[in-house]
Amino acid sequence: MKTRKKQIDKDLIIETTLALIEKNEGLKDVNLRGIAKAIGCAHTNLYNYFQSFNEIIWEALGRVILKMIAYVETNVGSEIEDDEKIFMLFASVIDFSMDHPGWFRLMWLEEIDGEPPNEVIQILSMPGEGLKGALMKASGNKLTEERAIIIEDILYTYIHGELCKWINNRSFTNNPQETKEKWLSNLKELYSLLMDRG
Repeated sequence: MKTRKKQIDKDLIIETTLALIEKNEGLKDVNLRGIAKAIGCAHTNLYNYFQSFNEIIWEALGRVILKMIAYVETNVGSEIEDDEKIFMLFASVIDFSMDHPGWFRLMWLEEIDGEPPNEVIQILSMPGEGLKGALMKASGNKLTEERAIIIEDILYTYIHGELCKWINNRSFTNNPQETKEKWLSNLKELYSLLMDRG
């Protein structure tokens, strides 16, 4: 009895790539041959869908950011109108990143050669735009767009630094819940200082 071959398409290639990145906790040892082997095809078949390995990785990056946004919206909702929801947003980003260290590395730490496609460039700006809009709403639209961008940049840079330490085993703690609570407490303090100044 013959078994049906997997129907190869772009989606299968991207999801397989993401599974390998997750398993390897980053891009190390992820390559065309490994992706093809996991799918069950020759690596040359992948060129029917993508021009290069880097194109696959750029599209995988865009997919991960969309997954993170969907995760945040599921946990917080798409309408963030007050301070507490800002912290729920950050808590969701922290959870997603801690649960998926390989994807975090892909999003923020791994070098990808070549230029991202236009669709991926648009996706890359979505988290910052979403946080900027949430900050403006939480302030009752008292913040200027310029000030919201500054606050968004400072808050995200703080949490990004903490996540980098955690994911690279430099935070010297192994209790994720206590660590997350400390980060959120620091974020609230920082947020309060930045909003008061604004």
